[in-house]
Amino acid sequence: MAKTLTLAIVLTLTLLAALKQTTVAQKLHVVGDGLGWIVPPGGPIAYTTWADMQTFTAGDILMFNFTTGDQDVARVTKEAFDNCNSTNPIWLATNGPVNYTLSSGGDYYFIGTMERHCFFGQKLAVKDVKGAPAPMAPPPPPSPPVPTPPRAAKTYVVGDDLGWLVPPGGAIAYSTWAYNKTFFVGDTLVFNFVKGVQDVAEVSKAAYESCDTTTPITVLTTSPAKITLTTAGDHFFTSTYPRHCGLGQKLAISVMGTTASPTPPPPPPTPAVPAPPVPPMTYVVGDDLGWLVPPGGEVAYSTWAYNKTFIVGDTLVFNFKNGTQDVAEVTKTAYESCDTVAATTVLSTSPAKINLTTPGEHFFTSTYPDHCRLGQKLAINVTGTFMPPPSTTTGSPAYAPGPGGPAPPPTSSAPSKSITSLFSVTYLSIAIAFLL
Repeated sequence: MAKTLTLAIVLTLTLLAALKQTTVAQKLHVVGDGLGWIVPPGGPIAYTTWADMQTFTAGDILMFNFTTGDQDVARVTKEAFDNCNSTNPIWLATNGPVNYTLSSGGDYYFIGTMERHCFFGQKLAVKDVKGAPAPMAPPPPPSPPVPTPPRAAKTYVVGDDLGWLVPPGGAIAYSTWAYNKTFFVGDTLVFNFVKGVQDVAEVSKAAYESCDTTTPITVLTTSPAKITLTTAGDHFFTSTYPRHCGLGQKLAISVMGTTASPTPPPPPPTPAVPAPPVPPMTYVVGDDLGWLVPPGGEVAYSTWAYNKTFIVGDTLVFNFKNGTQDVAEVTKTAYESCDTVAATTVLSTSPAKINLTTPGEHFFTSTYPDHCRLGQKLAINVTGTFMPPPSTTTGSPAYAPGPGGPAPPPTSSAPSKSITSLFSVTYLSIAIAFLL
């Protein structure tokens, strides 16, 4: 009887230990959140920014939300990731949505294998995945607080390798860069930019929020521009070049007085100041690509237009080879069906200039056979007046997928363990009863 009871106790302790192991929660990461897994507007910075905001641990799950037939996802080596080579993937899934479990610590690389999707930014690097958490040890007895010694002044290169420019994807790039940094009086900011096309200005909070750079505190036009932080509190930086602030070239930081001081409370909100009128701009459609049937399809012109704000009075310039291309303004229905029979305007001589005289949606394509279907098409939205973006918040950016886009993320970020726990407890009870 004693031997049977001992065996029951050993079995009980073993099963309890196993139960504790199974109740460690896994975390579900929906790749790109609401954006899903697509060719992202603005290039790979969308998924780089998303990954920088996550903490990955072995056992976590990545959910790739995509439309079957339009996208796929493959795990590849770092070399294949850098070169967008999908020849020999480690893992490939073609039906969405699909989950991938990070089974161990280390780095993971994922790309879309469909034509040129990786080159246009459909790629994700998940780095520094932590190993499975070790069993928690009892906390040590509390130690008396030790005064924090003053640290040496630091130098920060704003944006790191990105530098100081109009960032793809908007102001989130610089918000993300500053997010996990603590700035102190005496630190130095270094702004790297191309002289003659960028500058850096320190401005007030009201000017920062309204993108009004008419009365800056300081303007530096020579790169690298170095600004030493001499006072505690909030500091705001942007560019005085037209629209650069509105398109996201702006940085807000909070500076602490000493390493021992708490973060100062935020100042009371300041009423926004209306932005000054912005002069009309001229845009060369596709930049150096010009106006042609783009390699990789219509995503080229969608990406080009993504981070631009068009207003009434702006001009579009279409550069193409006469006799092989033209440009036509069409209705939304004609744009979607590639029917150019009743085009509103057709220009056949390059460079073709179209002045945007009315607000609303505008649609452009080519009347040459199959050019529209192969991606030579551009859709833009024109606003009546220039409106600066709202002030940056600390929340994550929101993305709205288009029709037929990825499924919405689930309401819970961690799978339930209740079924596993119930099964383990039931089995434990039966085993003890049988042995006794």
